Amino acid sequence: MPALSRILLLAAFVVPLAASAQMLQHQPPPQHRLIHRTTFALRHNPLGVLLDSRVSYRYRLYESESLALRDNFLGLGVAPTLSPAFVRVGPYAEFSPLSLFNVWAALQYVQYFGNFDQLQGFPGAPSDFSDSAIKDSTDNRFSAHGWELTLGATFQAKVSSLLVRSQARLVRGDLNLRPGDRIYYDQLYDVGAPNEGWFATNDLDVLYQGAGNKLLAGARYTATVPFYDEAKHFDPANPATEVSNASQRVGPFVAYTFKAEDGALFNTPTVFVLVQWWLQHRFRTGEDTSAALPLIGVGFQTTGDFLPVH
Repeated sequence: MPALSRILLLAAFVVPLAASAQMLQHQPPPQHRLIHRTTFALRHNPLGVLLDSRVSYRYRLYESESLALRDNFLGLGVAPTLSPAFVRVGPYAEFSPLSLFNVWAALQYVQYFGNFDQLQGFPGAPSDFSDSAIKDSTDNRFSAHGWELTLGATFQAKVSSLLVRSQARLVRGDLNLRPGDRIYYDQLYDVGAPNEGWFATNDLDVLYQGAGNKLLAGARYTATVPFYDEAKHFDPANPATEVSNASQRVGPFVAYTFKAEDGALFNTPTVFVLVQWWLQHRFRTGEDTSAALPLIGVGFQTTGDFLPVH
C-alpha cells in the first residue's frame, strides 16, 4: 500500500501529561464539572492517524486546599475514538480519590470498516503480523465488530519542576474474527492482541516542566505485554507455544501548551512530539524494520470546561 494511504491508519495514544489530568491551575474544582478533551495524533513506524475524545461529568467528592488532595472526583462520560480504519465509542468512568491517583474504565463498541489493511486476524500468537506481512495479505482484510474493555490506573506526582507519571492500561478485545483466527493485530498498541483475552501496556513519563509551566520535556518509556492462553491463542496445527510478542520502547517527549485559563471552553492548546526507539519487538528491531528507525508521533490536544468553574 502506498505510504500516502497507509498514513491513514490509526496513531499512537500519545497524550501530554499536564493536559490529560485537566487540573485547574489556581483553584480547587467546583462541585460539578463538565469537561472535554480531544487529541489528534499522527504516527510513523507504524504509520497512522487518530482522533480521540472524552466528554465527561465530574462530581467533586470533598473540598480541600491541598494540591495533593484537591482534584478528587467521580466521573462519567463517553469515549469516542475515530480513525479511517475503525470507530470505537462507549461509556467512560473514572475515580480520583486524590490528585495523585486515578482509576478509570471504558467499554467501547468497535467497528472495523475493512479498509487500510484492517482488520486482519491470525491463527495464533506465533503468526507473522509484521508490517510486510500485513501489507502482503491486504486481500485478507475484513470488516469486524465487537467490544473492547480498557481498565486504567494513573499515578502522577510533581517535585519542584520534575513531573513523573505512570499510566497503566489492561485491555481486552472481543471481536467476531473469522473461523480459525485467534489473535488480531491492534495497531493502536502495536500488538498481536489475543481475542477474548488480555494485554497490558504502560507509559512511564519523566519530564521537566518550565517556561511558566508551558513546556514539558523529558522521556517516555512504553512497555506492552500480551497474555496468551495456550488453549485459546495457539494454532493446534502449529505446536509452538513459546513466543514473545512483548515490546519496549523509549525516547524523548516534548510538549508545549500555548495557554492555560481555568474554566475556558477552548483550553490548553498543546502541540507535542514523541520519538521512541524500539528496545524489544519481534518485527521492529531488525527482522522486518531496522532498529535504527524509531516510532515518531506528533499531535495536538485541547481541553475545556462546558460549565463555569467560579
